Amino acid sequence: MDLLDPVAERPPWLGNARVLIVEDLEQPRKWLAGLLRTALPEVGPVDCAATLAEAYRCIADHAYGLAVIDWTLPDGNSEELIRALVAKLAQVTVIVATIHHDDDHVFRALRAGASGYLLKSESAAVVTAQLQRLRMGEPALSPSVARRVLRYFRVTPQPDGAAREAKVPRVDLTERERDVLRLIGKGYRVLEVSDLLGISGHTVTSYVRDIYRKLGISSRAEAATEAIRRGLVG
Repeated sequence: MDLLDPVAERPPWLGNARVLIVEDLEQPRKWLAGLLRTALPEVGPVDCAATLAEAYRCIADHAYGLAVIDWTLPDGNSEELIRALVAKLAQVTVIVATIHHDDDHVFRALRAGASGYLLKSESAAVVTAQLQRLRMGEPALSPSVARRVLRYFRVTPQPDGAAREAKVPRVDLTERERDVLRLIGKGYRVLEVSDLLGISGHTVTSYVRDIYRKLGISSRAEAATEAIRRGLVG
């Protein structure tokens, strides 16, 4: 099987997924909806909300596979909304689409459970290309945001030895779970991990689900962070 086949690892929610766009301005809202239809024509109904209050009403009534959310809304920022979405819907993919590109906003969004971060200042072609990466189970990150994440880990001292153990909460992972987390942390996709470890893709997915549950995480970005913090990735 071709590991680069975009259909091979399409997220289970993608086919006919219901989509939520949370954006208070009409023009960006229409722009995002149009790009989604171009990038992922197979998605289902698209609901729109202009405030956090409207968004909470939407998620109370519907199950979403994909949510594209602005960070700053008239009634607050979307941090708690992201947490609520990933807590309620295990398979939801949350992408922040915003003008904010500093470390504070990027990492708060990722820690809350977002698995993508797109800048509205990017061209339509760049945003569309990043949205299409979702078919392969890859995070939708604006190039400058991806570089910022990499730079953060290059310049932020990471503890080692006893200091690392003291700072990382003690969570028991099996040896196989550690193997899976290490490979996911290095950027390998599910089918690649499957081939490298000689186990089925379904088994890898099951391990990933257990790892996420044990570590209290919900995205590949958080998994990569945990792999680094635990010394599994250099």
